[in-house]
Amino acid sequence: MKWIKSIGIVILVACSYWSYPQSQTIDSLHERLPLSQGQERFRILIELFKENLSINYDSALHYASLATTQARQMNDSLSIVKAYNTQGWARMKLGSSLCIPDFEYALSIARRNGYHDQIKFLLNNLAISHNDFANYDKALEYHFQSLQLRQLEGNALDVSIALNNIGLVYSNLFDYENALIYFQKSKDLKEDNGITHDLDRAYTNIALAYFNLKNYDEALRNISVVLKICEKGCADEISVEAHFALAKILQKKGEINQAEDELNKTIEIAKRLGSKMFESQAFHLRALIQLDEHKPDKALAYLDESQLVLVGTNLRDQILNNYLLYVSIYNSMGNYKAASEYQQKYIELNQKIFSGDLIKNISRIQTEHEERENIKTIAAKDQVLALQKEVIARQKTQYAFIITITFLTLGFAFMMYRANRTQRKINRELAAAKATIQKQNEMLSGANLQLESEVKERTRELVKSNESLVKVNDEMDNFIYKTSHDIRGPLASLKGICNVAMMDVKDETALDYFNKLDASAAKLNAILSRLLIINQINHSILTAEYIDFTTQIEEILELERKKGLPERIDISYDVEPGLQFRSDKEMAKIILENLIDNAIKFHNYSQRVDPFVRVEIASEGGCVSVKVIDNGIGIDKESKDKIFQLFVRATERSETGGIGLYLSKLATLKLGGDIVVDKSEEGYTIFKVLFPPDLVPVIERRNAEETMREKQKQKVQNTP
Repeated sequence: MKWIKSIGIVILVACSYWSYPQSQTIDSLHERLPLSQGQERFRILIELFKENLSINYDSALHYASLATTQARQMNDSLSIVKAYNTQGWARMKLGSSLCIPDFEYALSIARRNGYHDQIKFLLNNLAISHNDFANYDKALEYHFQSLQLRQLEGNALDVSIALNNIGLVYSNLFDYENALIYFQKSKDLKEDNGITHDLDRAYTNIALAYFNLKNYDEALRNISVVLKICEKGCADEISVEAHFALAKILQKKGEINQAEDELNKTIEIAKRLGSKMFESQAFHLRALIQLDEHKPDKALAYLDESQLVLVGTNLRDQILNNYLLYVSIYNSMGNYKAASEYQQKYIELNQKIFSGDLIKNISRIQTEHEERENIKTIAAKDQVLALQKEVIARQKTQYAFIITITFLTLGFAFMMYRANRTQRKINRELAAAKATIQKQNEMLSGANLQLESEVKERTRELVKSNESLVKVNDEMDNFIYKTSHDIRGPLASLKGICNVAMMDVKDETALDYFNKLDASAAKLNAILSRLLIINQINHSILTAEYIDFTTQIEEILELERKKGLPERIDISYDVEPGLQFRSDKEMAKIILENLIDNAIKFHNYSQRVDPFVRVEIASEGGCVSVKVIDNGIGIDKESKDKIFQLFVRATERSETGGIGLYLSKLATLKLGGDIVVDKSEEGYTIFKVLFPPDLVPVIERRNAEETMREKQKQKVQNTP
């Protein structure tokens, strides 16, 4: 096995030589980045992502995230698709399941805009990520969709990539025969078309398939091809796969020392890359070697390292393998309790991955793919039969033509004579019709000009009306804002005078008047504060960020406790675990704060009722639902349709002049949501808010509408 060591040394030297110009490229890009902007900056960030992808996944993710921010600032849909694709790819390499939302978001934009190349790549990336996280049915479905698109385009490289990736899914499903078939198809297609891209990876996958089929000699032959290719220089991603594959083969052939050397190289490259998957797999294989040598303590230590690497990832397939090895190690150590615990973990995770639905879905996907292939074959045969029938029909037509041409020649002169006479008559009729049409066109043109003039005039009037309405709204906002500020000054002075008077005056009646005056001033101050919030909502610039509802609710309840909660009231909340909600944090807090404050304020004073307020937040029909439920005094039917209007109060207990629910409604509409009030079967009051799960599309749509309105306005203003 000295030749293997020699090849390994050559690979390391070649890789270091290959990385030197790569480092120069990265330095050059770093120098250009601060001076760039717009598309040029975006392009440099994408190039930095690509260069770092073969060096370190964390660095690649950093530049992908910067590219995503830059694309959003440019508001260019194609750049956004590419940026989220790169960000998802880096997260996938780091073992983070957050890559799936990135790919799905990019795919939705690509489909909406008809970016066919990006759709093809994103389907492939979604399939790879689902494969990494052991969602094999989804992985297979996305791969077959990708394969179908690539076969329609007829690009051999793209088809070979899809075939290789389908083989990886079958390999993870332990269907190594099918996996080998697809790997061989991918390799043969590359070689038949002179494609060198990922040819080394194709041989690596073939080697691993033979390895899993226990054909170790054939596995070693194929991995030797990869090592020979790598003599000219390989990326770290290829090298780490090749070294790990060789380590597995050597371990099975009993050449343990050489296997350990290959594992050392695997771990070194994986750490440099930031590849959690290969680092974990390498420690797993080390643990297996130690167990085979009857050293369970060392085996357990290596397996603990493997499991530690997986913390923060969602690489369920490797976690499953680790659980199974834990069982073997603890059984060999006589620790049957620990073995039983890991056996149970293995069973639970295995059931999640290889559920009945998975097998059923894979069977359905395979059947659908085979049906499509059969339809193609039948269509090809039908096409051959159609061609044969067409040839026969052509021969018959030729014979008929030869027979008919004679009669046609004889009748041609007669037909020409008749046609000549008919043509002259038609020409006279056409001339008369042309004159009539020309006259009607002139009349129609005049009517069109008049109609166009009227439309332009009406458009100008509409633009002026809109401008007047905007001006009135702005003046109203300014009036509320300035009036609130102007009143708060004298109001503060009034409160100050009341406070001083209450310290100086001893007469109880006078003190009572001053207390009531101070309380009224406090209520007026609260109303003015809420009026200022109206101005804040109307003029706020929305910012989309992920919101933790639990933290927001706790902050609101802390404020309520400081104001003083009613006796015996029970306040609880339930937030759906893992709920993803991206919106404007301040607007969401205004809505929650006013709804919760409203429910507490109008609780039931009766001693026979235990008052409660319950907040429920969960996904509902593609939206995020926020419900605030209470058993308070309720809302009568007459007030139900008016409570969200400004200065409308459903009860005399309202201390804020009917502003709180108006603020909730205003903020909800600002976020693109809707708010309603209803009663439960038990008679409880339910305020329900439905939000879009992501504010970004709402902001983009409003920006597009605003741009369109501005263009229309400019067009009208520039039209004479």
